[in-house]
Amino acid sequence: MSAPQPPPGAQIERTQLSWRRTLVSVTAVALLLARLSAVHLKGLPAAAALAAVALVWAAAVWLTHRRVRDVTTPAGRMLPALVTLILLYCAMATLLLMS
Repeated sequence: MSAPQPPPGAQIERTQLSWRRTLVSVTAVALLLARLSAVHLKGLPAAAALAAVALVWAAAVWLTHRRVRDVTTPAGRMLPALVTLILLYCAMATLLLMS
């Protein structure tokens, strides 16, 4: 048996572009969080916040790369990873704004 054929039309291209737009948004948020932590925190807390932002951003890059590469597979399996990344960003932003 051969592998299933992707759906016709531009659906795959639109999906890949939407994942890339999502990565651009995540990158912008990461840069804003990094700047916020660098301006408002000093020393070890700033380094820890920058490392956390970099780690979550790297995970988003990996997830986006994987989704763009495997666009023919259902996105439902990646939903927990995406929700986790969003929650991590929200938690980091909350901690930074409260400090």
